[in-house]
Amino acid sequence: MFKTCKMDFLGIRPYITWKPIAFFILFSVGFTYFTDLSFFPMVFAMTMSLMIMTYPFVTGEDSGTERLYRMIGMEDEDTVRGRYLYSFVVFLVTTLVALVIMNGVNLAKSGALIIGESLAVGGGYLVMYILFMDINVPIFFAVGHKKAKAVAGAALIAATLVVVGISGFAASAFPKEVKALYLWATNHVALIALFGIVFMVLMTMLSYAVALKKFKRRDL
Repeated sequence: MFKTCKMDFLGIRPYITWKPIAFFILFSVGFTYFTDLSFFPMVFAMTMSLMIMTYPFVTGEDSGTERLYRMIGMEDEDTVRGRYLYSFVVFLVTTLVALVIMNGVNLAKSGALIIGESLAVGGGYLVMYILFMDINVPIFFAVGHKKAKAVAGAALIAATLVVVGISGFAASAFPKEVKALYLWATNHVALIALFGIVFMVLMTMLSYAVALKKFKRRDL
């Protein structure tokens, strides 16, 4: 699993350059600073994560890496588990950057950190990301990236617009309620984390079982 994950990261290295990284950081900092949407870096981080998550599937079709994994004796179980681990690590890295941006911008504007709020927002987006991952990964393993990218891309764009729209509308139309929700979440972090972990584990186990079954049947 860890070897497969490492090979996936090595395979996407040509796709990850300093330009998109710089754009992600600078745009997130600028947009967050000049608006009241402190959660925006997290939205952008999830969007970037979902895009980067698909890169190993692209190289799998273009370069035949998944066929190579089988040829060198890697079990299909390791390939599938490694892909889930890769996807999760990608989100953790981008989320860490987003948390730093959120707190750094707020510190520069108001002189205070928003650790509790940023962790609550990060936890919410983690749940959403895992839901997208659990839905998309089995599809990519079943039919490949080229056949599935239209559906996955449309879902990504639609979800991003919905999340940004609902979050922005709620923050502007119901500021007191949103603030109260944030305060409640920061006061019940342990409970939210417990339910979230149980839910995500069950969803990921189901997703893994489906992805492995589809991948074993796929002719590479």
